[in-house]
Amino acid sequence: MVGIVISDSLLVCGVWSETEQGHTLNNVKQIPFTEPINNLLYQEGELNSVLGIALRRASESIPVSGQDTAVAIIDEFIYHSVVETEVDLSREDYWDYIQWVEKIKDRPASQETSLFAQLYLPEEINIHTVACPVPLIRTIKLSIAELGGNPYWMGPASSVIIDAGHVSDAAMIRKQKNQYEFYLVQNCRFDRGLIAFSAGVPRVISATQADDVILASFNLIQSDLDDVPVYSPGKLGRQALAAWESSDLRVMEPLEGVEFGSDILANEIGAHYEANILTGLISGSAAGNSLNLFTEPDITDFLFTELFSDETEAYLESAAELEEEKPAKASRPMSSGEMVWLLLALILIMGLFFAMNYLKFREDINKPLFGARKEYTIKRSVPLDLDAIVDEKSDRDQNMHLHSRAVSSILAKLFSGTDLDRYNTLTVTKSFISLEYMSGLNPDIEHTLDLEPTSYSVEAAGNDSTMFLWYYSFDFPKMDNIDALDNGLSKDQFLVQLDTTLSDYTLKYFDQIYKTNRIYEPLLVWVRSKDDIVNAGTLLSKVGPNVLLRKFVLFNEVDKPEPRAGFYISFTTN
Repeated sequence: MVGIVISDSLLVCGVWSETEQGHTLNNVKQIPFTEPINNLLYQEGELNSVLGIALRRASESIPVSGQDTAVAIIDEFIYHSVVETEVDLSREDYWDYIQWVEKIKDRPASQETSLFAQLYLPEEINIHTVACPVPLIRTIKLSIAELGGNPYWMGPASSVIIDAGHVSDAAMIRKQKNQYEFYLVQNCRFDRGLIAFSAGVPRVISATQADDVILASFNLIQSDLDDVPVYSPGKLGRQALAAWESSDLRVMEPLEGVEFGSDILANEIGAHYEANILTGLISGSAAGNSLNLFTEPDITDFLFTELFSDETEAYLESAAELEEEKPAKASRPMSSGEMVWLLLALILIMGLFFAMNYLKFREDINKPLFGARKEYTIKRSVPLDLDAIVDEKSDRDQNMHLHSRAVSSILAKLFSGTDLDRYNTLTVTKSFISLEYMSGLNPDIEHTLDLEPTSYSVEAAGNDSTMFLWYYSFDFPKMDNIDALDNGLSKDQFLVQLDTTLSDYTLKYFDQIYKTNRIYEPLLVWVRSKDDIVNAGTLLSKVGPNVLLRKFVLFNEVDKPEPRAGFYISFTTN
């Protein structure tokens, strides 16, 4: 599994394996950002050029392809809050209320956030809510997916610690100048706030719970309330340690309890806080159980089951021992009277079964045993609405042909405005356009296609920084109407011209697909030279409505240019 911890100035990426003896860290890397990202959280283009490039650099040392990837982000990137629960409110009522509270905060339109919430079961004292910038979620999720990984889980760094499952109640603190930000779960209730010390005396600056309850939870004042273990993933000085001396403070050490696949890995990370969060991802159970920012916004449940509680395991073991000690009940032989009643019950059940099946059989052959009319009847189905079928068929045919024309138009613009030898990849589907292009100058793809990119980034490709890799993604454009659908090359004409025009290509046919009014015959045209790719694109721009270009993919290596392309085509017949 791969774990990534993202802070304002760097990310830490590690890959580990799990064995019966524990967890083994196989590789770990620390990648600094070119600039802090705290001010770029709502600017997707700039965020992608910094964070997206760092993720790709990390994947060069730690490939995420085919791996489940868990991500922890620092709590400064998100907004925590709580909502008190009520007895008579449903889950949908809570969700509507949480969204309404977020709406009345009147954030600027440019600061789009996604809402998530979590209930701690079984008590459900309050609801922990999290608002995270949408561009941040999208950039991380898409970057992992583009690198071939599985975006498995993402959550706040505080959740990695307090929802780790080592204990049911826990708190995390982080020093912010002369104050301490805390996140606390106790008795199925989530709280957060700020604490400061004045001449060694603790003082609650802000909190979502009463001050005396917070201080008692940290054992900073005398109280009958139970205290909780306090985890500190960041470094603490002597004064801080003295201030928290009365608490159950547990200062975390990076990668404590984790085996190393190599001795040099211990020196790969210089960031103390981020390394401890990575340790929590490796050894804890928050990933996959706590609230997940990669999923759809909703209220999730968090329950400390036997997976998290040693006490529950001990209880289950003792209960199992007691159950084994109970004497087994002696079996009593069945009397003859009971045997007779059992036999009669079986005969009755089997008789009813055969009777019901016989009645059903008579209905199927149109000779029912019950009913006033005895003559043979035929039930006719509702007649088909031919006009509706024709209209639906016409609309579908036009949309498919519009999409085919749009793909051909996009390829024509790219083939004429760019050099195919400089592509690493190019993909055009029914929903998006994605490409990777190498050039010393800005290729200006957005103006070539006359489209606004959904994501865009650039990175240096080489030590001399004279060549750059340009990454673009576009949503598929809106399709223009076509007045006539009956003009252009037919299937046979297209195949003849394909054979006379191209020199190096292969055809791969797939099984036909049968629809209500159409038969689709999928075909892959695989072309292996630059000139043939351009000629095939030109030929496809001249086809009629029965030849549909559905998808295009191009593969190439810029240092050894040899572009190869696949045109995914469907032939249609009535």
